[in-house]
Amino acid sequence: MHRFRICIAAQLLLLLVLTTFPARAIEGDITLEQALERFYAYNYDILISKYDIDKTFGDFLTAKLRPNPSFTFNYTGLSTEHGLSSTDNSQIAARLDQLIELGGKRRLRTQSAKETLEAAKLTHDDVIRTVLIGFYTSFFTLNLDRLDVMLARDELKRYDKILEIGSKKYGAGFLTAIDFTKLKLGRIDLETGLANTQNQYKNDLDQFSALLGVEKPLQSVTLQVQDTFFEYGEDALVASAYENRFDLLSLQKQLEAAKHSLSLAKALAIPDVTVGAEYDSFAPKYDSSIGIGFSVPLPLFDRNQGGIHRKSAEYGQIQVQIDKVRRQIVTDVRQAVNNYNTSYGIFTSYKDKKNDIDSLINNTEKAFSLGGITVLDLIDTEKMHAGFMKEYNKALTNFNLNRELIKLYTGEMK
Repeated sequence: MHRFRICIAAQLLLLLVLTTFPARAIEGDITLEQALERFYAYNYDILISKYDIDKTFGDFLTAKLRPNPSFTFNYTGLSTEHGLSSTDNSQIAARLDQLIELGGKRRLRTQSAKETLEAAKLTHDDVIRTVLIGFYTSFFTLNLDRLDVMLARDELKRYDKILEIGSKKYGAGFLTAIDFTKLKLGRIDLETGLANTQNQYKNDLDQFSALLGVEKPLQSVTLQVQDTFFEYGEDALVASAYENRFDLLSLQKQLEAAKHSLSLAKALAIPDVTVGAEYDSFAPKYDSSIGIGFSVPLPLFDRNQGGIHRKSAEYGQIQVQIDKVRRQIVTDVRQAVNNYNTSYGIFTSYKDKKNDIDSLINNTEKAFSLGGITVLDLIDTEKMHAGFMKEYNKALTNFNLNRELIKLYTGEMK
């Protein structure tokens, strides 16, 4: 009994943790892995697309069903003037008919629906891949926003130290009132920049929250940028994309479904047979009799020529679509690799000059404190440093974004 209570308590504790974890995961910084987990579970486009699988599964269930039998009951001979009497020439007939499909129609219909269902699942995966492009773009935009907020705060702190030095120099008579006023006014640009950057970060967080299906905007995201470079071969990526891209795989399944549909259209030219059994009873003795029969439509005029032509056209159309997607894959991969290499080259250029710009700003601030440069030179250098660092952050985040996009364009998803 004691063990049973402990087991129940443990289960309740586990249930509490599982139900509260999603809320805790979005209270503070949210990592890329946490964001992806919530994105898969709550993104509206993914949830909407998932219903296409359910709808297609309904078509698959319908395709497997056999035609329903038909029951007919007739009574003939009831007089509207005298009612029912034993001498009436009345008749009672009950008939049961069953349509029997020939030519493998049900099998072909089921196979086509099954391939269409598999194609719907792959199309759903491709919807996820496509929406993930927006997800990663938004996530690394937030990384850039956060880096810029951190930069703006650091620049403001740096400038406040300069103002403190300037105030001492002004009090000692080594700085004119005009230069000290210019120095104080220069802080406005930094304050405005910080406010605008924080506002942009807040707006982008709200947009990213909507992407995750979160009603209450997120507070912040964890920085997930690195400067590691990976070499990618275009031919290997294209070959991988041919195997993994869901849009291509979906079309290949659609082609199989179209092949079965074309065979079904040809099979529809074969007439089906309706067989039936009938029970009859005739007044006044109500002698009973049983009969059987069948009916077959004669395919003299309509042999489903139009349906066969249409399904043949659909099959050819999908073949062309496959060729188009294969060509688009080459373009996507090539452009993704070009963008990745270019973004890394741009980032490397800024990275190589970062030590120079840091040395420049440090030397400029020292020179100002010693009276070696003017206030305008100081302010210009501060602006140049801030502008350089913003471009450095942009190059770093673009490089990381393009690395993730390469994976998506080859069909790789976490």
